Amino acid sequence: MNYLLKFLHKNWISIALITVLATIVRQSLFVNEFPFSLQKKQTTINKIIRQNQLLQQQNQVNELKLQDNLDADMEILESQARYKFGLVKKNERYYQVSE
Repeated sequence: MNYLLKFLHKNWISIALITVLATIVRQSLFVNEFPFSLQKKQTTINKIIRQNQLLQQQNQVNELKLQDNLDADMEILESQARYKFGLVKKNERYYQVSE
């Protein structure tokens, strides 16, 4: 018994550090499922990245469609305003067709 007390007294720091290390390893591997939780999170991140890329592509397509519609709408608006006010650009001939 005396030998055990001497051993504990002499190596108490090592025993404490080994206990802390064992606790950290147990927490990481068994409670937090360390390597598997990282794989799950990486899979989720990759899935979100793919969704974001798809949404960015859809946004670009929608922006192009919107720009095309805006250009056409501005052209129609210009022709309606010119018709209403009888405006003619420089060096332009304006023909009005009556129905």
